[in-house]
Amino acid sequence: MQTLEASTGTARSRPPAAARGATALWAVAVGSGIVETLLVVVPLATAGEMETGLWVDLGLRMFVYGVATLLVVAYRRRRRGARAGLTVLLSGVGLASMVVPAVAALAGGADLVDAVGSGGTLAPAFAAVRVVHVAAVVAATVAMYLPGASSWYRREPVSVASRRAD
Repeated sequence: MQTLEASTGTARSRPPAAARGATALWAVAVGSGIVETLLVVVPLATAGEMETGLWVDLGLRMFVYGVATLLVVAYRRRRRGARAGLTVLLSGVGLASMVVPAVAALAGGADLVDAVGSGGTLAPAFAAVRVVHVAAVVAATVAMYLPGASSWYRREPVSVASRRAD
């Protein structure tokens, strides 16, 4: 007979606050990336200025955000390698691809909106979303490695069969 705890998925199977926070922050990061893409693409598409290279870039971005979403879901489900994948791909490569060009532009004398923005009339909005994106990636990475999240992630997930045995 199932216990209330096993049937509702509380206590043992519910991730700690740090892991839930990390998952939410990763969702914010992925969502911010999608909004950034829309802030660039929509004005170009409405003006009829979408060239082949921009379509390729859009496809690549959608692939990256799809993989990122799968990694976030895998992390939430405690799949092996998901935390390492998020760390290497999003916190390492992805963050560097956003921060390094901005830092170089700032070092070259650009102001913050020009360094972080995408240019054009929506540059201030893009810059604001980019700052949220970067902050979410950094905070999510830290949250994934907090003691509570780390111990939860390293434990074996509670299977449906073992819950029914209770």
